[in-house]
Amino acid sequence: MMAGMSTMVNEQQLAAIKTWAAGKVDLNGIQKKLQSEFGLHLTYMEVRFLMLDHGIELVTETEKEGTPAASSPDAQQQATQETPPVEQGGKVRVELDDLQLPGTLLSGKAHFPGGAEGAWQIDQLGRFGWSQLSGTPSADEMQSFQQELTAMLRRA
Repeated sequence: MMAGMSTMVNEQQLAAIKTWAAGKVDLNGIQKKLQSEFGLHLTYMEVRFLMLDHGIELVTETEKEGTPAASSPDAQQQATQETPPVEQGGKVRVELDDLQLPGTLLSGKAHFPGGAEGAWQIDQLGRFGWSQLSGTPSADEMQSFQQELTAMLRRA
C-alpha cells in the first residue's frame, strides 16, 4: 500500500466508493462523485490507487453475468498482456527515472501513441501528478498507462 492513500478518505467516503463501484460507476464517475458529494479533488490516478489500496474492484456487466471483471488485478495483468496496442499503431511506454526527482517517491516519463507525453511523479504521501504534459491522452491511452504503471510498480 502506498503511504498516505488510506488517509485521503474517511470510512463514510470509502463506503460510498464501494457502493458506486458495485453499481457499475467507472473511475471517472467515482472521481466526479467524490468531488460533487464530498468536495474531494482527487486525480484519476489517486482514485485508482486508492481503490487498489482498499481492494475495491469495479463491477462490470460481464462480471454480473459470471465472468471475471477486467478490473481485478489478475484480469488487468492478463489484459495488459493480451490487449492489442492502442490505436494509431503503438503502445503506451512508461519509464521509471534512474534518479528520482527531489520530493518524490517515484517519477518517470510516459509516451502515448497519439503523440502526448509527459513526466509523472508519485510524492512521498502517495499522491500522483503530471508535469510537462504535452497533448491530451485518450481515455484508452490513460487506461493503458495505468495498467503499464501498475505492472511496473509490481515488478519494482
